[in-house]
Amino acid sequence: MPKIEVQHIDFQYHNAKLFRDLSVTVEEGEFCAVVGPNGSGKTTLLKCLAGLLPLTSGRILIGGRDVHDYPPREFAQMVSFVPQHQDHIFDVSVYEMVMMGRNPYQKPWQLQSPEDEEIVNQVLEKCHISSFKDRNISALSGGELQRTLIARAMAQQAPIMLLDEPLSNLDVSHKFEIMDILAELNATEKVTVLIVIHDFSMAIEYAHQTILMRSGMLLAHDDARAVLTPDRLRDCFFLDGSLQVSEQGLVTRKSL
Repeated sequence: MPKIEVQHIDFQYHNAKLFRDLSVTVEEGEFCAVVGPNGSGKTTLLKCLAGLLPLTSGRILIGGRDVHDYPPREFAQMVSFVPQHQDHIFDVSVYEMVMMGRNPYQKPWQLQSPEDEEIVNQVLEKCHISSFKDRNISALSGGELQRTLIARAMAQQAPIMLLDEPLSNLDVSHKFEIMDILAELNATEKVTVLIVIHDFSMAIEYAHQTILMRSGMLLAHDDARAVLTPDRLRDCFFLDGSLQVSEQGLVTRKSL
C-alpha cells in the first residue's frame, strides 16, 4: 500500500503564492480529513496530489514515485479523485458513469468484462444508487450525483481515494451513509482516504488524522481530536465570542 509524501512544495496561482515550502506525509491506510477556512488551499492540495496542477517547486510522491512520473493509466489504478464539481459532456446513465471507474483496467475499445459488471453492481448497492442506475445523470439531484461520483471512484479500486467536499450536496442521513461507506472501505480494504470536509464533528468521528490548513500553511497534522480542539478551531476560523465549540466539534450560537 502506498503512502503520500508532500515534500517542500510551492504552488503559484495567478502570480500569488499559495503554498510555501509545504510538507506533509499521509501514511498508508489512513483516514485523513483536510480542514480549513475557505481559500486555505484544501482543494488545491488535493488537485496537486492528483497530479492535476503543476508545482512551482518541490515534489509529491505516491508510493515513493513522483506523481508526474506515472503513466496515466497506471496512476488511475493508484489514485481516484472525487472533485467538488463535475462537468459532464455526455449525458450518460448512472450505471455507465460508475462503469467509467473500470476504464483504467480495460484496453482501448474493450467491452466490459463480467468482473467489471460484478464490481460495478456491488458498488451501486453499497452506495444505495441501484434503484436509479438507468437514470441519466442530468436528471439527478445534487446528492444523487455526488453519490454516483463516489461510486465511480470506488469502482476504480485504487488504494488511495481523494475526495473534495463530497458531503456538500447531501442531506444529513446520506452524509452518515457516505462516511460509513468510506470508513468501511478504509477498514476492510485498507484504502487511504483523504477527504476535504467542513463538518468538524464528522472529521472527529470518522478520521484518524486531520490536516488543518489556513492561508496555504499547515497549522497542524495529528490525531483528529488533538487537532480539532475548541480553542484551535476558534483561532483558525476566527470564531467570535457569540459562538461556542464543543469537544465533539459542534459549533452553536450562545443563547442570550
